[in-house]
Amino acid sequence: MKNLSLRDKILQTVVIKVDKDRFDSRQVGAAFFFGEIITEADEMGLEAARNTLAQYIDNANIPPLITSDFENGCGSMLKGLTPLPYLMSLGAANCEETAYLYGKATALEARSVGANWSFSPVSDLNINPRNPLVNVRGLTDDPELASRILKQVVRGMQENGLGACAKHFPGDGLDYRDQHLVTTNNTLSMEDWKRLSGKVFQDLIDDGVYSIMAGHITLPAYQKEVFETGMKLPATLSHELITDLLKNEMGFKGVVVTDALGMGGFNGWYKTKQIAEVEAFKAGCDMMLWPTEQYVDNMVEAVENGYISMERLDDAVDRILTMKEKLGLFGEDNHAIKLTEEEKAVVKKAQVDTAEKSITLIKDKEGFFPLSTNKLKKIAVIPITHHIPAFEEAELLCKRLNERGFEVTYYKEGIEDKDVDNYDLVLYALFSRPFRPIGFLDFHSSEAQKVLRSLQCGVDKTMVVSFGSPYFGNQYFERALTYVNAYSMLAPSVEAFVKAAMGDIPFTDYSPVKL
Repeated sequence: MKNLSLRDKILQTVVIKVDKDRFDSRQVGAAFFFGEIITEADEMGLEAARNTLAQYIDNANIPPLITSDFENGCGSMLKGLTPLPYLMSLGAANCEETAYLYGKATALEARSVGANWSFSPVSDLNINPRNPLVNVRGLTDDPELASRILKQVVRGMQENGLGACAKHFPGDGLDYRDQHLVTTNNTLSMEDWKRLSGKVFQDLIDDGVYSIMAGHITLPAYQKEVFETGMKLPATLSHELITDLLKNEMGFKGVVVTDALGMGGFNGWYKTKQIAEVEAFKAGCDMMLWPTEQYVDNMVEAVENGYISMERLDDAVDRILTMKEKLGLFGEDNHAIKLTEEEKAVVKKAQVDTAEKSITLIKDKEGFFPLSTNKLKKIAVIPITHHIPAFEEAELLCKRLNERGFEVTYYKEGIEDKDVDNYDLVLYALFSRPFRPIGFLDFHSSEAQKVLRSLQCGVDKTMVVSFGSPYFGNQYFERALTYVNAYSMLAPSVEAFVKAAMGDIPFTDYSPVKL
C-alpha cells in the first residue's frame, strides 16, 4: 500500500466489466465477466474465456480479482461448464456434506478458467412468497437452516481458492418488489431482523466469509437518518447500515462490494450517478460494481478536498488487498488450473447429489408413485413457463418418460378438455426462476390459460411438478391431488424427478420454505 499512488488506490476499488469498460485493466481491483464472452458451448469456448481472463491477469500491476455470478455453479455463467440446481434445492436436500460439495464444485470450475471470486451465495431469506427476485435463488425462509447450509457452501468455496460473497445485505426477500427496478425494503423489526436476516449474515461473518454485497435495500427499523426526499437510503448509500451496523456492530472486516450501480434501486437518489458513486464509497462500500468512467477522477477530487478521508480509502484498499492475500494471489501463478478427472467427478457428483436429494413430494393422494406402466400407460405432458429456453427441459422430461416405456404426448400449447379422457395421467410441468424474464413469477396470458384449464376436468388424473417456485402449489394448484416441488428448471432436476417418480431414488418430504 505504501507504494500505491492515490489514483492506484482508488482503482483498486473498481470492478469493471470484462471487454466493456475503458478503465486501465492493469490497475483495477477486479474484473467481472459474463457468459457473453463465450461463443461456443465447448472446450474451444472455454479456452477463449481462459485466454481473455489471462490477459487481465498478465497485464495487472496488482493481481486482480476475477469474478462472476456463480450462484448455481459456473455453468450458469459459462457455456461448457456445469450448472448446479438452484440454491433452494440445497435447502430441500438439507445436507451439509452436499452443501460443501456444492461450494467446492463451484470453486474448482471457477479456478479452471482463472476466476477467484464469486458473487455468491445468495444469503437472503425468502420470507415473502411474493418476492420476485429471491425465490429459488435463496435457500430457505428458515435462518437456522440457512446458516448451517450456507456456511458449508462458503467453506467449500473458500477452502478451494474461490472467495465467497454473501448477498444482499441487509437481506432481500421481504419486499414484493425488485431492487433492479426500485429501492426495496427489509421491513423486519430490529428484534426480528437479528433473529432472521441479521442472524444469517452474522453467522457467515463469524465463520469467515471474505466479502458481502450491499443491496439497494433499506432497513427502516435501524435507520434514523432521513434523506431529503423523506425516505431512508438503500444500504449501498447508507453510512448507518454499512459502516455503523455491518462493519462496526457486526464486526465485518472483509470487503463490502456494491450491487450493480446501474440498477434502479441505486439510481435517482442523487442528482447524478457520479455523485452517488462517491456517496456509496463514503457510506462504507469498499468496491464499486461497474462505476462510470468519471468515478476515479471524482474520487481523486473527493480525497484531495477532504470529502473522503485518506483513512477511509486506506481501510478499503487494505480490505481488498487482504482478501487477495487470503486467496493466495500474491507471488503465485493465478492462471486457470485445469481440472483433473477426479475433480470433474466431484463437480458431477455435486450436480447429481443436489438434484436427487431435493425432490420434495408434497402430496400423492391418488397413489401414483412410483409410476409404473402396469398402472398407467398414456401420459400427456403440458409445460407452463414464460422462459422460452425451459421448453427444452420439458422436451427432456417427455424423452425420459418415453424411455421408461410410457406413451407420452407433448402439448406445448396446452391440452383441450376433450383430449384429457385419452390419457391415464396429465402431467403439468411448471418452469420458472427469478429475473427470467424481469417481473413477478406469476403466470400470464397463455400460461395463465393453461392453468385455467388444468383443473376443469380430469382432476383425479392430474399431476403437477414445479421445476421452479415452490409456491405455485398454493397459488394455482391447491386442489391438485398430486404435487411435487423440484425447485430448478435445469436438466439435472428433471432427471432426478423422473428417477424419484419411478421409485429409483426416494423423494424427500422436507420443504425448505413454509407452504
